[in-house]
Amino acid sequence: MSPIPLSLRRKIVIALDADQVAPAGGHDVTDPDSGEATTLSRYLSFKTVAWCKANLLRVNEDHVFLVTSLDPGSNAFDGGVLAAMWTSVYKDEDLRWDRMKEAEAALRRLAECLHAVGVSCTMEVLRGPPADTIPEYAKVHRAEILAVQEVERSGIAAAVSYGWTDLCAKRCPCPTVMVKTNDLPENIATALDPPIPTSTI
Repeated sequence: MSPIPLSLRRKIVIALDADQVAPAGGHDVTDPDSGEATTLSRYLSFKTVAWCKANLLRVNEDHVFLVTSLDPGSNAFDGGVLAAMWTSVYKDEDLRWDRMKEAEAALRRLAECLHAVGVSCTMEVLRGPPADTIPEYAKVHRAEILAVQEVERSGIAAAVSYGWTDLCAKRCPCPTVMVKTNDLPENIATALDPPIPTSTI
């Protein structure tokens, strides 16, 4: 059976939270806890993609656009970034950190996981406020479904303002699925386990 061409596949955009894919401030090599926190954040993104694979995707019929959006203005004075800059002045090692490259590398690994289980996928890191860039991206690529990674917000923040996921749901031209990261079971990760190779003997 020949594969379905990209133009005829159902288009699904999976939008991941930038602070989970590439946490602001990066991984501080001087702080062991920093590495653990970054790993946990990325694992939550992995579980989000796994949930989509298990519940939304038609492996042989869909194409996934895996995206996140970095807003250069939102972390202009982020404490982690300033700490890394300050530390680098007094360290011989180069601690310069490129959040765009880190986000691209994280998305690339997730895309490889999808490819390994037979899902057609491309990835892209957008620039700008996610509430603006992601709905526009979904529109341009004629997405039929947008799945967004919803990370739990503090009570005050949730009460006084919309999160980017809420705004995406309002602005996106297609149905939006909010994947509540904190509610996902641990065993959902098995959805991205590649199939066991069959013997050719």
